[in-house]
Amino acid sequence: MWWSSFGYLKRQKLRRYHAAGPMVIIGLATAGIFFSNWLTETLKTGLYHHLENAGLSGQSTAESTTQTWWDQVLFWGASQAEWIIEWSVIILVLWLKVKTTKYLLITLMSPIMSALSADIKNAETGHHTPFQWSGIFRDILRGIRISAILLLMELGLGLTLSLLGLALTLFTGPLMVIAGPLLLLASWIVSAYFFGAAVYDPVYEQGGLDWKTSIRTGWKQRGHLLGLGAIFSLIMAIPWAGPYLAALLGPIPCTTAAARRYFRPNAIQHT
Repeated sequence: MWWSSFGYLKRQKLRRYHAAGPMVIIGLATAGIFFSNWLTETLKTGLYHHLENAGLSGQSTAESTTQTWWDQVLFWGASQAEWIIEWSVIILVLWLKVKTTKYLLITLMSPIMSALSADIKNAETGHHTPFQWSGIFRDILRGIRISAILLLMELGLGLTLSLLGLALTLFTGPLMVIAGPLLLLASWIVSAYFFGAAVYDPVYEQGGLDWKTSIRTGWKQRGHLLGLGAIFSLIMAIPWAGPYLAALLGPIPCTTAAARRYFRPNAIQHT
């Protein structure tokens, strides 16, 4: 179903939607660079300002031996400040990308995904949804809301699985040989499901469902959500290039597949 979406978009003359992924990923990459530079400089400035107030910035190593152990720690930190801060920021930004990239993609692309769902609805059912500029703002707000809710739910379940893994490690160490891979698989399934839920939401919106009903309906159709989310999660798992490929191969084809299945489910079997 996902693979056939590329041909479907071509037949329906909707390939222009493929341009949304590269545009969004370029924007995210640019924002990530600026955020990293800003955070690095802010942390450096704050540290140096603190050291100056503490009177440590101009002291030599010999002088630092007469200070308290805390002052010595701060002095050592000052000598390694740039290296520590830069790598800390890199690790932080990388973690944020892993956890939030898919939801940032969904949030920024929500108006595009909604418009695509409307076009597919028109193609499959003949019911045309008139374009409204006010709808773009509404789609963005809905995208922010559903992404925030799904992210919190995913993080909550992820934390639960992590705590469960820690408890099993502490109290039943040998059991982790079996439980460890199962917990990793469960974590991956959770991530895949919530991406599927985020993709299906613009489709459900075109079907007249509010965001609460969207979440409940998604759970009833969890097999479809998990199937689409699994594709995206596999692409995201590719080292380094994963987020970029996911932007190209994720939201638009997955939204196409979801809309076709939702608005004309019986036709999927014959395509």
